[in-house]
Amino acid sequence: MEEKKYERYVSCKWLESGVCFDNGVYGSNVKLCCYMSAPGGGNTMIFKDYHGEKIDWDKFFEIKRQYRKIQKEGGTVEGCRGCVFLEDKYWLQEDYIDNIIFDHFTKCNCACKYCYTEEDKKHYNSLKTYNIYPIIKDMFDKKIIRRNGAIGFGGGEPTILPEFDKLIKLFLKNGFDDMRVPSSGIKYSKVIEKGLASGQLSVVVSIDSSSRETYKKIKQTDAFNTVCKNLKRYAKAQKRFYTVMSKYIIIPDVNDNREEIDNWLKFNKENNIQILIIDIENSWLNRYRQDKPDEKIMDLMKYVIQKTKEMNFYRLEICDRAKYLLSL
Repeated sequence: MEEKKYERYVSCKWLESGVCFDNGVYGSNVKLCCYMSAPGGGNTMIFKDYHGEKIDWDKFFEIKRQYRKIQKEGGTVEGCRGCVFLEDKYWLQEDYIDNIIFDHFTKCNCACKYCYTEEDKKHYNSLKTYNIYPIIKDMFDKKIIRRNGAIGFGGGEPTILPEFDKLIKLFLKNGFDDMRVPSSGIKYSKVIEKGLASGQLSVVVSIDSSSRETYKKIKQTDAFNTVCKNLKRYAKAQKRFYTVMSKYIIIPDVNDNREEIDNWLKFNKENNIQILIIDIENSWLNRYRQDKPDEKIMDLMKYVIQKTKEMNFYRLEICDRAKYLLSL
């Protein structure tokens, strides 16, 4: 049996074995990842202007090897400069993919006020997508893809992708057990239910409220009762109690009050939703990033942390933006 070769240098799992299929702010491209908060700016390309064409995997991995060479020689790929995901460790010297982000679609069945597509909803809803399934099936057929990494989605709403069910079933069949699907929760998905029942998949629903009125203000659609019903169904289906996740993005002057938070916590506790996620509206944070932190928002985030401990939730995930604000 051939011994695997490892070398030590600074890199990350996305540089080494990751890919992101993107159709967002920067167009329809194939990139290393979807993270753009590093000083280098992220957005490191593999193929520009990609629209679902058959991929030349030799060319694909040649580009990846060029990036790897920069890292091995002590440099840093420009877009990755200063990224928090860079780490000094031993990396396997093989060409494969085990971390994938599907972000090749922007259409959604919701209209969250904080979504980047709000700047031009008509434009983003008109963007054409492509069927990603044949590309992934080709990766499996050529044994390019391995199951020791993570599968994630951006978008857009994943469950309204025509190929979503077929895609998830392919990963489930091949033993992938680290898939995270962010969803509006408006459309109930039987394949998500199947993944929850097998313990191979987790779903994140950003409900951001605990009342129909607040939900409508944020989501600009009247689906609060439907989402609550679907969250309860997902929670009952989960094999492991930490695979259904409820997210709350704090939006100043909209849902930034303890009553809304308390009722959100109560709903999750009553329905055995044990993983909570807290975040802060990105556009608000960008506007006030250089100012003194807003004491009301800071106190509210601390209150969420305190209450989740008191109520014995399994885990509270604090998103990067919220961590940044708490660090000020």
